[in-house]
Amino acid sequence: MSGSPSRAGWDAPTPDLGAREVLTLVLRALAANDSPRTDHGVEVSYAFASDRMRSAIGDEAAFRRALHNTLNAPLLGHDAAEVERFERRGDAARAEVRVTDRAGTTARFTMALILARHGARADCWLVSGLARAGVDL
Repeated sequence: MSGSPSRAGWDAPTPDLGAREVLTLVLRALAANDSPRTDHGVEVSYAFASDRMRSAIGDEAAFRRALHNTLNAPLLGHDAAEVERFERRGDAARAEVRVTDRAGTTARFTMALILARHGARADCWLVSGLARAGVDL
């Protein structure tokens, strides 16, 4: 995946974006995390986080800490991301993603997305979960 962190400046959810597009935007933003400013990718990821995910993790500062922790850090500034599997069923989607850092080390993640039905972000696809593969929670 290469290119700018977001398409047409979309750094926040909009009903015009499909589930796969949201996944791509978030992954690109995380790859270019510190462009155009420090932790911009984290900001974009927080903007696309579902209300339930935000409730579980906390405010944007807590979200930043969660993405910078050892388990999730491979997502930040990754060199390449490959969606190995993407499945959408109704208002939910799930992706298996492999990221490779600049040293060539890989890590796999599962990302879940939902289509919001209520509130200010109704009809927008949002990230509802992130888990590193092979890690017991």
